[in-house]
Amino acid sequence: MVPSTPPQRELLMVGMSAKTYRIGKTVRKECHVLVDDMGITKQNKEACKNEADVYLILGSHPLIAKCLSIGPEKEYIELEYYPNGNLKEYVQTNCTRITETDLKLRHSDFRLDQWLVDANLNARLSDFNASGFDDQPDLGLKGKPAQGLEILSHYLPRDPEADNTVESDLFAMGSTLYELLAGQTPYEGLSGELIDTEGLLLGDIIIGCWEKKISSAKDILYYGKDVFRSKETKEADKTGERKDV
Repeated sequence: MVPSTPPQRELLMVGMSAKTYRIGKTVRKECHVLVDDMGITKQNKEACKNEADVYLILGSHPLIAKCLSIGPEKEYIELEYYPNGNLKEYVQTNCTRITETDLKLRHSDFRLDQWLVDANLNARLSDFNASGFDDQPDLGLKGKPAQGLEILSHYLPRDPEADNTVESDLFAMGSTLYELLAGQTPYEGLSGELIDTEGLLLGDIIIGCWEKKISSAKDILYYGKDVFRSKETKEADKTGERKDV
């Protein structure tokens, strides 16, 4: 019997703290070790451990990238491979839907390319290496402040030394929804002008995130469902009018 050939490791990217490989139907994120800079390596190990802890906190969830295994020292994680790529890449050529969930932690870097698209075209959030979370006594984990900041177009103006908050995540979520619906990041090509969301399907929700009028991801889901129901009703009414003609 001819032994099976193990799947090859395909380097997908080299990030700030980890190298990401595809191995068959698995994505493996390994701590980026710099033999000539042990200080940076220590920070990278902390980031990798932090991401592993967040996946332990979240557990299995249909809107979170599926974690298959975690290294014994939390030096790597293995995730399910999603061939549709991330949401930013996918919406360039396809139409999809995005669903929100209350994560009960601070992601700290919401943007469109942090969402992966699974086989059923659901969006799954990923990349938690800089996330913050509260004490998790059931897992024996002490709370940690977030270690990252959002990109400028998704950043809620605040003290950069302070911990990320639900408000800062929601502000970034508003910018992410804008990316999804407008096809570009907020302020792209502008020089400080106010952003016009008129005509965007979720324009009021986006403004609500930016103006801190929305207090949770559940609110986004609730208001979003109302928007889509209203849209479907109007489309059904138009179809009925055409049939009556």
